[in-house]
Amino acid sequence: MGNWLVGVDTGGTFTDLIAVEQASGQMRRAKVPSVPADPSTAVLDALGKLFETGVAPQEISLFVHGTTVATNALLEGKGVKTGLIITKGFRAVYEARGWSQPTGSDLLDTFYRKPPLLAPQSLTEEAEERLDFQGSAVTPLNEEALRQSVRRLKNKGVEAIAVCFLFSFINPMHERRAGEIIAEEAPDCRISLSSYVLPVIREYPRLSTTVIDAYVGPKIASYLLRLESNLVKLGLTTPQLFLMQSNGGLMRISLGARHPNQTLLSGPAAGVIAGVELARMTQRSHVITFDMGGTSTDISVIVDGRMLETTQGQIAGQDIGTPMLKVRTLGAGGGTIAWIGKDGLLKVGPRSSGSAPGPACYGRGGVEPTVTDANVVLGALGAGNLLAGSLQLDREKASLAVDTVARPLGLSTVEGAAGILRIVNTQMAVDLRLSLQEQGQDPRKFALVAFGGAGPLHAAVLARAVGIPTVLVPMSPGLNCAMGMLQTNVRHSYLKSEMGALNNFPAARINEVFAELETQAMEEARIEGFSPDAVTLTRMLDLRYPHQGYTLPVECPKGLEDAGKSALKKAFDEIHHQVYGQSAPKEGAEIVTFRLQSEIAIPKFNVPTLAKGDGNPARALTGERNLYDLERKEFLLAKTYDRSRLLAGDVVMGPAIIDQFDSTIVVPAGQKAATDVSGTLIITSSEAQ
Repeated sequence: MGNWLVGVDTGGTFTDLIAVEQASGQMRRAKVPSVPADPSTAVLDALGKLFETGVAPQEISLFVHGTTVATNALLEGKGVKTGLIITKGFRAVYEARGWSQPTGSDLLDTFYRKPPLLAPQSLTEEAEERLDFQGSAVTPLNEEALRQSVRRLKNKGVEAIAVCFLFSFINPMHERRAGEIIAEEAPDCRISLSSYVLPVIREYPRLSTTVIDAYVGPKIASYLLRLESNLVKLGLTTPQLFLMQSNGGLMRISLGARHPNQTLLSGPAAGVIAGVELARMTQRSHVITFDMGGTSTDISVIVDGRMLETTQGQIAGQDIGTPMLKVRTLGAGGGTIAWIGKDGLLKVGPRSSGSAPGPACYGRGGVEPTVTDANVVLGALGAGNLLAGSLQLDREKASLAVDTVARPLGLSTVEGAAGILRIVNTQMAVDLRLSLQEQGQDPRKFALVAFGGAGPLHAAVLARAVGIPTVLVPMSPGLNCAMGMLQTNVRHSYLKSEMGALNNFPAARINEVFAELETQAMEEARIEGFSPDAVTLTRMLDLRYPHQGYTLPVECPKGLEDAGKSALKKAFDEIHHQVYGQSAPKEGAEIVTFRLQSEIAIPKFNVPTLAKGDGNPARALTGERNLYDLERKEFLLAKTYDRSRLLAGDVVMGPAIIDQFDSTIVVPAGQKAATDVSGTLIITSSEAQ
């Protein structure tokens, strides 16, 4: 009987599976087309390929899934019809969107439009109720008027209702009663209460996050419940069925249906986890992850081996206050479509061909030119190679597709393909620079971790453009997110805002609030089937100086006494100085939010070491083909290699193309790729240092 760990990541184009047997270290992998209409179908297809290798469903001891169901519902505007009930007099809060303004390329877009409200004014109702800033009732909840509001929303066909009342994060009594009334009047509606979804200060982020929870909730809940049922029917007997969260931790699939807003960065978060692990293995403290898949590119900065978190995320223009890893996402992937804009200029993205029909070179009916088609035309992807082990690429179809944008612009097929790559590379280079600049970081101190099916195709050129000296390509770049799911722990965050000056805030009350959060954490651990001894709890206080708008988290010891608050203030001063370069030791500090993190260790995948070679990659040589060099604007003859035959210490000189099951790595002229003992390819300049 085996003991297999399985990770499955659903992307916009492919669904990836990686499986590892703990005792022997055996690995299995699978890559199948995603099925947007029902993503669970592709998950079952990938598992079917695993079972064909002789692994039985009963041998799987741990299953982890990363899903894009919630993300795609936002990106494509395919959530459910959502109503909103808000405190009377505050219905404009959502419409104003916290005074948000267009940024980046949106500032130059003359056709820019704000993203639509997920709960429009026509589906917004006001509730007669009011709490003051201390949580005391000023105006009692008018229950009869609320019932009429719910009936109106129900008659308009809403499938979910979000509730956000003023100061409910301090006292949830009105929201909870509203939830009971909604359940009575509209029992089939999903109910999202802001005091449950995100009980923290700041009205607009709390409101926006609650509306998102309601909007995607029915979609993700039905998907997860259906998937869990299908897994059980398939024969998976393990209770360890997990879902990747936006914060880089795991939760039970059954629990995920309760917290849909925590799955919005499910897949990208796994890539960041894998990036942290790769940084540790290669002994690098500063890396930036570059995950380019078929539909999008995700970028995250890792400093001193630590992932960066944020509570100010945004997807498809919708603001999210849920704690999540700091990931920048842009619509640039292998399936990203090139087109001619109204201004007569060549554009690339953000629309994608997805997995159906996919790029033209897939031969599945796609006719629009994509980034993948451009890479086929320019030789980075060979027409004779099998993509994902089974998909034959068609160069003629790729050329015909590229011609649809090249010819109208007076360009040759090669010039059109080169233009597509230059545009998409520029877009990604801009976001790489911005990600580093936001943290005040020097790109010369970083290594670029390239993964996703398309990441290693572009990484070396991008790194050189941005000034990053080193590119790291993990052993299985196309399956890296699936691998990251097997390298993390179960993790939950619990928040509660309660404000006051640190000096005057009783230590007894601080301990009391944390005790309330710990009760909630232990209850969810029990629901997930873990013993209390398995849970590690970390207390954090979000502090700020008086009159500051934003906070920094500081770890708080258990059983805090009043005498220990001075140590908290000193720690806050030090963190503030590290982040902003200055601090105010003589100023007081204010508590804004209590933050509790629960973590439970589970079995993990350990990357095997690679056998030592003699430095000569000749054993992996498979041939050669013409590769277009974007800088030199000409084709160069590049040697091609099979990565599975490379050993530790082997060095490949560019121009070269390294093919493998799940991805292709391009090593441009003037660069070299060396393989280390972890199987990581390290791409650097081949010039004398």
